[in-house]
Amino acid sequence: MVENINYDIKKEYFNHLVDLVCDKKHPKIDYIPLLELLHNMKFSVFVEKDENRVQDAKYLRVKWTDSEGILEYLYEFEDEKASVLEVLVSISDRLSFQIGDNTTNSHTLSDCFWEILRNLDIEKYYSSNYKPLNVKEKVRNWMSRKIKKDGSGGIFPLKKPKEDQKSLQIWDQMNDYILENYV
Repeated sequence: MVENINYDIKKEYFNHLVDLVCDKKHPKIDYIPLLELLHNMKFSVFVEKDENRVQDAKYLRVKWTDSEGILEYLYEFEDEKASVLEVLVSISDRLSFQIGDNTTNSHTLSDCFWEILRNLDIEKYYSSNYKPLNVKEKVRNWMSRKIKKDGSGGIFPLKKPKEDQKSLQIWDQMNDYILENYV
């Protein structure tokens, strides 16, 4: 019985993440395979300070279990590494917060998430065009910093980088991206 509870909690949590990012332009039905793949991939830290992004991602679990009134079940996630989906959702949340006051247009978490997936060149992999091997390769290249110095191939490409984006932590990449695109 406990095993079913574990499964249901994790399934509900995944559904919550999907609800955070899916919108009219990106309906659940079309993007579930891509989002499941991202959720099943574990995030790898390449630059030491990116561990902070992992902690942000894991905090999503705390917020969700608390909002659902099931904080006592947080232990279900205790030994689980952060997924790529969780990291991308938490980065999108940070990006949305940072650019929210800097633009006349509203940029929701969902808007930022899909912008990041476009930058990573995986937004195009909806259900009828789903290519898991392509997605995995692009995500692994991003995580291992097999990207260009300008950030191309990653989640925050720049037109005129001041530094090699490969060696920067994600937070610094995001701030450079905001300065170039939103300030």
